[in-house]
Amino acid sequence: MANQKRRDQISAAALALFDERGYHATGMEDIAKAVGMRASSLYNHFHSKQEVLADISITAMEDMLRANAAALASITGPRERLAETMRTHIVYHTTQAMRVRVLTAHISSLEEPSHSIVLQARRDYVARWMTVVNEGVTEGIFSAPDVKIACWALIDMGLGVANWYSPEGAYSPEQLGEMYAQFALRQLETP
Repeated sequence: MANQKRRDQISAAALALFDERGYHATGMEDIAKAVGMRASSLYNHFHSKQEVLADISITAMEDMLRANAAALASITGPRERLAETMRTHIVYHTTQAMRVRVLTAHISSLEEPSHSIVLQARRDYVARWMTVVNEGVTEGIFSAPDVKIACWALIDMGLGVANWYSPEGAYSPEQLGEMYAQFALRQLETP
């Protein structure tokens, strides 16, 4: 198969084009031109534009799951785990904003089996949030009439960051992560 460095360059170029123009408005010729190669040569690395989108989407979800797992590896207690889950969520959504926007906007464009793979990864991610919140509810630290809806509300808070965050803005990803962690705690902590 083609070398990984070149595949990564192609994925990065496609990501930027999908974010700027949209998946459907971007052709393989556009991607090839962005990396300085002929479209016919591009097919030595990816069989289709769909394969490029799948690679971007699956990798984004895998990276987000890995970041979450690494962040929580040594954290105990529901309050601390929720705060760290939100911090990590925000840092990912600010530092990987383009990937998040493309995945969110084009998830419905994924074909099988990639569509199911990404949806399962998303369910796994939500389940991790639900585990943390359920621990807090069980211990009487959090209150949520519907844990799944509470988790989706918190996750959606982070998704929006990818649409407006700028590295030139007033706050770093870590500072925003801390602010959002405090927002999340205030939403769920029992009075």
